Formats: sequence, structure tokens, C-alpha cells
Amino acid sequence: MSQSGTLAAPEPGRTMKREFTTGSALSMAFVFISPIVAIYSVFGVGLQAVGPGFWWGWVVVFVGQTFVALTLGVLASRWSDAGGVYQWSRRLLGERYGWFAGWTYICALLIALTSVSYSAAIFVAALFDLDAGNVALVTLLAIGMLAVTTALNLAGRWVVKAIAYACVAAELVASIGIGVYLLLFERHNSPAILFEGLDLSPGGALLSAPLVLALVFAGWSALGFESASTIAEEVHEPRRAVPRAIVWSIVLIAVTVLFTGLAFILAIPSADFLTSTEAAADPVLAILAHYLPGEAVKVILVMFIIAFLASLMSIHTAVSRVIWVYGRDGKLPFASSLGKLRGRQSLPITATLVAGIIPMLLFIPLQSEGMYNILIAFTVIGFFLAFTFPVLGFAIARATKRWTPPSDEPLFLGRWGGPVSWIALAWLVFETINVLWPRESGGGWLADWSSVLATLLIAGIGAVIYITMRKRSPGMDDRALTRPETVVGVD
Repeated sequence: MSQSGTLAAPEPGRTMKREFTTGSALSMAFVFISPIVAIYSVFGVGLQAVGPGFWWGWVVVFVGQTFVALTLGVLASRWSDAGGVYQWSRRLLGERYGWFAGWTYICALLIALTSVSYSAAIFVAALFDLDAGNVALVTLLAIGMLAVTTALNLAGRWVVKAIAYACVAAELVASIGIGVYLLLFERHNSPAILFEGLDLSPGGALLSAPLVLALVFAGWSALGFESASTIAEEVHEPRRAVPRAIVWSIVLIAVTVLFTGLAFILAIPSADFLTSTEAAADPVLAILAHYLPGEAVKVILVMFIIAFLASLMSIHTAVSRVIWVYGRDGKLPFASSLGKLRGRQSLPITATLVAGIIPMLLFIPLQSEGMYNILIAFTVIGFFLAFTFPVLGFAIARATKRWTPPSDEPLFLGRWGGPVSWIALAWLVFETINVLWPRESGGGWLADWSSVLATLLIAGIGAVIYITMRKRSPGMDDRALTRPETVVGVD
């Protein structure tokens, strides 16, 4: 039997229902990233840190991440189990390697839920004319958003699919529509503004260059395309559908973000506009409020909130599936409960609840004015580390001649998979170092070293859990690359 071969019928209660199509898998990945979330979560941070030249950071990041998406597409075309990063990594370099890959991915997703919900809460506060600068208030609103997304995921796949499709429509209006309007009627700058803020300091270090700094924040905008793989066991024809959903989601997001981001930058009213208190706090809303009547801004805010809600829902879906797979494989404490599917729709109820509660608890130690920037740093480094695991494993497997896919099963990209994967690995190594690199932020040493400290903390907690689980389950020992079976059959 080949590595990608099928098994006998899986145990009852351990198999997801295949109710997602290629389109719904693409929609889930699309709303996970969400152009609205991708732009408006980091637009202000990027302008403050770099200036309008921050836009080029998006260009570089999307090119690099497209190579990553193509590489993950190759892996998804061979192994179509739920869990994506975890499944690919353990099949490439063994169970221990896969466990830490999946653990890193779970942590990145959970922290992303916290950071995205906090950003969404700011727009909710603006919609109801509440004080968006009140950290306690925004935190409570964020917890409320997490409660809503937990309920949506518990409601079933049809709800998740419906909201995902609705969000795509909202994105077209709130991203492309606004971009077209600003470019046609409110353009006040020439394209030359895109180079402002990119000047190099004489004798400055590479990692201190403005464009390199822009890549740190822009990285936030190109995460989540791999999430289509987390629902692979719920998708029809996953070896064909999932790779395409992964790649097309990053391409569509890139086009939308670059177009809309360009429109906002060219619509900045004046050089002094961004120095005002309102614009510095939220340049997106400030630009919209400058050109549009209050009623129109309110409508757009509602669309923003819908997009954030859908993004949270998709992230929640992804992390609940990975936690469920860990439970099914006996890789986490309380595995028997986490790995169960319940109800007529065969949903991971316990895993979904855990995926909602933990991000709420993460707000407890993060009550500070600089919390949002720290959360972004945590999220970005977690995802890039998670991406590196399978891409590095793929490179090692190829270099050691252990990558031997069955000749009768064509893979995504064919012979181009190898060269593309090496480019992806080089990009991931650079961007991971870039995001981890401690830079003076004005928030003290704790903020400067937050990415490094978060990485060490996550690794430390993971090591404790892994060692504990390995003592309880000797079957967690490493297995070779040539392990012949997949976890479940493929339709």
C-alpha cells in the first residue's frame, strides 16, 4: 500500500462528514485571511512604523507566501488528512517532529483568535460610538465576538458555509468597491508616495531597513491560506480540491489587498493628515470618514464587522479541527474527549469549545496599552514557524532521497515542486528570523523581545506536554517516512 493509500473503514465516531466542496474550502481559506482583516489590522501599524512605502512590504510578502502555498499544495495533493501542517510534518520526518509542528500551529491559531477578536472589537466600539481606547471595554467586546464564533461553529457546517459565502460578498463591496471609489474620485497623491519612508540610513543594518521592517507587519496579511487543509476530511476529492483552495486563496487575497491598500494610500488627503490623533489611531476609518457621510461609514463598519466575524469563525473552525485530530491520535491531555465527534453532523464539540475558551483566557495576562502589537507579533511568528516545519521536512526528505511518491498518483506542480519548495524554504527562514529579531519599539525590553519570549514559552509548554503524553502513550515514538497508511480513507 502506498503512503497515500487508503485504509479499511475508519471507526464510527472518528470520521468527519464530507459536506464541503472546492468552492466552500476556498471560501473558508479566503475569509480566514480576509482582505478586510488583512488590510485594516495592520494598515495603521505599517504607516506608523514605515510610512506609505509599507505597501511594498505586502508585495514581497505575497510573492514569498505564494511559493509557500504552492509547496503546501504539493503536500496536500499527497496527504489529505485533517490537520494539514501536523499531518504533513509527521509523515515527512516522524511523529515527534509532527507533534511540535502541530503544537506550534495550534498555538498560532489560538493567539490569532485573540488578536483578530481584539481588532474586530475596535470596529464594534466605533460602530456604537464607544471608547475604542478603553482596553477593558474592547477586551469584553472581543470576548463577546469569540462567544459568537463558538456558537456559529457549534451550529454546524451549513452555518459556517453560509457565512463564508456571505463574507466573500461583503469583501467584494467593502474592499474592491471602496478601492474603486477612492481611486476614481478621491485620489490625491501620485504613485511616488509609495516610496516614502523607504530611505536607508547610512551604515544601517539590513534588519533595520524600512522595507525589512515592513515585512514584519505585512506578514500578518498573508496567513491562513493553508487552513483549507485543516478541513480536508470534510471536503469532496480533497487531493484535488485542497491544493487549489490553498493557492487560489493567497492569489485572490494578494490582488485584493494590494489594490485596496494602494487606493487608501493614494487617497491620503495631505501630508499632515496622518499626524492627527484620529488618523494616527485608525487611518482607515479616518480616511473613510474624511470622504464619506457618517451613514455610509456606519454601513461600511457593519461590513467590516461581518468580515471579522467570518474570519474569526474560519480560524475557529481550523483550530478546532487540529485539536480534534490531536485528540483522535491521543496526542493531548483529555484526548478521548477532544477526539470525539458528536451529533447528527459529527462535529468536534469539545474541541470547538476548547478552541473558544482558551483565546478568551489569553486576554487575562495581556491587559496593557501595547497588547495589540504584541499579539500581532505572536501570531505572525507562530504561523511562520508552523509553515517552516513541513517545508523544511519536505526539503530534507527530498535531499535524503526519501521522497518517493507513487508514480500512479500525480502530484500538484509535478516536477516543479522541488525547485519551488527550496525558494519557499529560503523565504521562510529569512522572514522567521526577521520577525523574531528583537527591535527597539519604545515599549521596553519585554515588548522588544516578545516574539522570542513567546516562542520559547510555547516551545517549553509543548515540551512538557509532549514528554508527559509520551510517558502515558509509548506509541507516540517516532515512525519512519515510509509509514504506509493514512489515517482515513479518501473519497
